[in-house]
Amino acid sequence: MPEDAISRLTANEKECLRRRLLPQTAKEMAIDLGISPHAVEKRLKMARAKLGQSSSLAAARMLAEAEGYQRLVPGHLDLSGDDDRVEEGTAATPGEVAPRPPLHKGSIMLAFLVLAAMVQDVRAPDPFTPKMVNQKGEDVAARKVGMDEAAAYNREGFRQKDRDGSGYLDPAEASAMEPRDTNRDTTLPPAPRAGTPDPAAERKWMDLLDRNRDGRVSEDEYVSYMMPWTLLSGVPAAWKPAARVK
Repeated sequence: MPEDAISRLTANEKECLRRRLLPQTAKEMAIDLGISPHAVEKRLKMARAKLGQSSSLAAARMLAEAEGYQRLVPGHLDLSGDDDRVEEGTAATPGEVAPRPPLHKGSIMLAFLVLAAMVQDVRAPDPFTPKMVNQKGEDVAARKVGMDEAAAYNREGFRQKDRDGSGYLDPAEASAMEPRDTNRDTTLPPAPRAGTPDPAAERKWMDLLDRNRDGRVSEDEYVSYMMPWTLLSGVPAAWKPAARVK
C-alpha cells in the first residue's frame, strides 16, 4: 500500500473519492458539496494523479482500503487534529474531515481483503466464509455483495436507525450502534441500563460518522462509513433489497 500517496491527498479530494464509492456522479457530488461539477472533476483528477490510478473508482477503492481498516479496528482510530491543506487555486469546503494517518503495518492482510471485496456488482472471491451475528448474539448465514447492493443494504439500515424520520441520525440514534453487552467497545465506560442515554457511545459514533461536524449524521455519511465493513463481512443471506416504488 503506497501510504505516502494517500497522505498527499487533500481533504477535498478524499471527500470526492468517498462519494464516488456511494456511488455518486460528479454532478451529484457538486450539488451536495455546493461546488461546480468542474471543481469535482478537478479534485478527482488530482486524486487519480497522486494515487497513480487511471480511474476515479480505482482511486476510491484504494482510499477505502486504507480507511476501511482504520474504521474496523477501534484501537487504531485517530480522530485528533485538523488539516486545512487544499490544492492550489481551490477553496476548502468548510467542515471537511482531516486526513487520517497511514495504515499500521499489521493491517496488510485485512486491507487486502477489503480491497478484494471492492469490485462493483461482482462478488469477490473470499477465502473465508462470511459470518454475521444478529442482535441475540447468534451466528447467521451471510453472503458477499457488490457495491450497489451493499449501498442499498446500508441505506435501509440508516432508515431503520432514523427512528424519528428526520432524514438524519442524532447522537442518541447513532449511539444505538454501540452494543451494551459483552461486545461493547472495551475502551468505553460500562454501558448504562437499557433505555437510558449512553453519552460515551454518542461521542464515539458521532466522531466516526459525522464527517462535516454539523452535529448530525446524514444518510450519505452513514453509508460511506459502513461500506468497507459491509463489503468485507457481507449481508444476511436472506436479505433482499426492498422493491422500489414506481
